[in-house]
Amino acid sequence: MIRSASRFLACLLFLAAVQAGVARAADPNAADSVAMDWSRVPEYRMVPGDKLSIDMGPKPDPSDEFLREVTIRPDGRITVYPVGDVVAAGLTPMELQKSLVALLSAALRLPRATVEVVSSAANQVHVLGRVLHPGSVPALAFMTVSQAVAAGGGFSDDAARNSVLLIHREGARTVRVTRIPLDRTLKGQSLVDPVLSRFDIVYVPRSTVGNLSVFLTEFFEGAGSAVNTTRMGWEMFNLDRVYTTRVFQQP
Repeated sequence: MIRSASRFLACLLFLAAVQAGVARAADPNAADSVAMDWSRVPEYRMVPGDKLSIDMGPKPDPSDEFLREVTIRPDGRITVYPVGDVVAAGLTPMELQKSLVALLSAALRLPRATVEVVSSAANQVHVLGRVLHPGSVPALAFMTVSQAVAAGGGFSDDAARNSVLLIHREGARTVRVTRIPLDRTLKGQSLVDPVLSRFDIVYVPRSTVGNLSVFLTEFFEGAGSAVNTTRMGWEMFNLDRVYTTRVFQQP
């Protein structure tokens, strides 16, 4: 009975947070994401698994176009005729276009290239630990930590709401971990609710994490039991170091 009441209370807290967001959206003085300056939003950077359409301009036959679709391989490269392998992962479409034009200029006269992302690789974040439905969820635009937890079914009864961990990849071989007191955010005592990037991991521990470094050692070195690396994908391999920060932790 107590367990059911706790789950019901958790659901009410999330519904209240959603209703508050709706109320702010209805307020004409509230910020409007549609009216925001999208030119200041960072450009999309491609990753392995993204499918690209590359238009290299017309062939000698006017009825034909040098148009092809390629998928970025796990090594981050694509094969482009006649230059061969080209690194695409980590670049924006515009950066890849400039790179292709520079490479093609050695073989073609007045080369051109237009790159379009036809479909992106699994755009997901991973919600693990003490949530009702742990797993991978779609990373919607501007998804926050609390929204990811809600997508995972909300906290379980024994979740440490004051010690939610956000694990973010920062390069090929490093990650950064931030501890977030999400209970304060849900109670309206804090505005801390970071926006997620794809492949981020939100981990809800069973109880308060007293020694973060010990937890991280167990989490990553014991990956066989804590993380299904096959499901998590290429982003979880080859870690040299883990940085921790408590920027979002409030007294």
